[in-house]
Amino acid sequence: MLELRSKQILETLILVAVAVITLVVAPYTFSDPMGLPKLIVLAFLAIVVLSLMLPALKSLVGSSYKTLALLIALFIIQIFLVILFSGANVTAQFLGRYQRQTGGLTYISLALLMLSASLVSNIHFLKRFTRISLVVGAILIVYGNLQYLGLEPFPYINAYTVNAPIGTFGNPNFQSAFMGMTAVIFFTMVLNNTYKNPIRIGLALAGVASLIVVYETRSTQGYLNFIAGLGVVILLWLFMTKRKTLGLIAAGLGAIGGVSIFLGLLNAGPLAGLLSEGSLTARRIYWRTAVKMLTDHPFFGVGMDEYGNWFSRSRPSDAFASSYYADSAHNVYLDIASNGGFPLLAIYLAVLALVIISIIKVVKRSKEIDLHFVALVGAWVAYQTQAFISINQIGLAIWGWVLSGLIIGYEINTKVKEIARSLPTRGKQQAKQVKTLAQPLSSSVVVTLFAGILLGALLSGPIFFSNSRFYAALKANDFKGVESAAYLQPHDERRFYLLAGIYRNAKMDTNAIEVLKEATITYPNSFDLWTLWLTIPTATPSDIAYAKAQLKRLDPFNPDL
Repeated sequence: MLELRSKQILETLILVAVAVITLVVAPYTFSDPMGLPKLIVLAFLAIVVLSLMLPALKSLVGSSYKTLALLIALFIIQIFLVILFSGANVTAQFLGRYQRQTGGLTYISLALLMLSASLVSNIHFLKRFTRISLVVGAILIVYGNLQYLGLEPFPYINAYTVNAPIGTFGNPNFQSAFMGMTAVIFFTMVLNNTYKNPIRIGLALAGVASLIVVYETRSTQGYLNFIAGLGVVILLWLFMTKRKTLGLIAAGLGAIGGVSIFLGLLNAGPLAGLLSEGSLTARRIYWRTAVKMLTDHPFFGVGMDEYGNWFSRSRPSDAFASSYYADSAHNVYLDIASNGGFPLLAIYLAVLALVIISIIKVVKRSKEIDLHFVALVGAWVAYQTQAFISINQIGLAIWGWVLSGLIIGYEINTKVKEIARSLPTRGKQQAKQVKTLAQPLSSSVVVTLFAGILLGALLSGPIFFSNSRFYAALKANDFKGVESAAYLQPHDERRFYLLAGIYRNAKMDTNAIEVLKEATITYPNSFDLWTLWLTIPTATPSDIAYAKAQLKRLDPFNPDL
């Protein structure tokens, strides 16, 4: 398995990953200041993490981690099959859509971080992870309130409710969801009687502050996932403190409530009338559209992050005349299903099932309650609740995937009691001393780690450079710079769209048409590119007719086409 020094580095990288990927923004560097920098950091760290795991991968096959390792391998293989055989543009699938960035690279990176989290998960690491969770939560409480008070330090244009906190996610719904998730951790850790009373009071106040930020976002997502997460915390506390009867009663009530809410979201059951607001009506259309994509493309889906390009072709008949449009199913499970087909969905659900089985095993064999484990399980449930009604966002997704790995790894690594518990006091001190000694990395790990850092830079560097250079040229009104940066690798549909628009506005129609001809060959399912073609004043009748035909192909039920 992992060398001690490799494990220590891996632990640090996981803590850095969840904190930095959640908090990183680049408002002066990219036109997408939230999603793109998170993708770049995620991809780089995932490759470095993989390089640390590579020397131990062979031993995983015969270990307790083999089930998770196999599922992750199958998940990654299916993603590559989808990218190759779904028919969508390979680069677009790999990097994902503008401001979403939830393509193949994101999911592969998340899966690798989940595996790495499982390898280092134990009682001690969960304590460290809980602390970093509380720190990140506190930072976003402060930042969210600054935004609510109109003291945003960055030049963001909030397209949502005025001053509604968007955090480092770009959307108040995501900020609300994250605050609900961290509120679960804050309130759970209040129960930790090893903390002094002032600390416990501070944690309680921080939990209240998290819910205040949820209120400020005017989004109900945070309340929903907080209730779900805290409910599971209560259940675990009852079962792990041997209050089995109360636990069963609470579980039954929770199941009834959960099923009622689930049916209500589907416009059925006793809560259907209460859950009939406009946003949920729209979501039901998005969900049905995703199901249609899945049944029409059962093996490879429509392509990674390609939901938006297929929405108009797959939407239900009662939405033909509506203005509804979405580039996501607003449900992470249906996004995965529509993007990657039944195989990708089945593998993902198998991973979630493994998490649930791990939780049950830990609860059954626990002789005492570990509040750090309980808090993170509550946070995991909170994330899954949000995932059922909202969009995948890298800053949130990193928590769901890493928490999954931590829970699975915790179950594996606590099957046998911690060695330190069985040692006498002197032995514990010696074990601690040995653990903290800096041990050199073996030559094989040094080589793979260096290769991982290099490969991570080679993968993420061009994404950073091409997008930052294009944005810098746009801000500087550098026409030549925009022209050259638009064609930098890896190609990006949005850069071609903006370049063609600049040509059109400058009355350089020939150049605009040339860009559009090349771009629509690469991105034939881009509604934006074909629509832009219709606005070119000197476009030939045949070009206009062809563009309209393509738009009709993409939106066959639009009566205006």
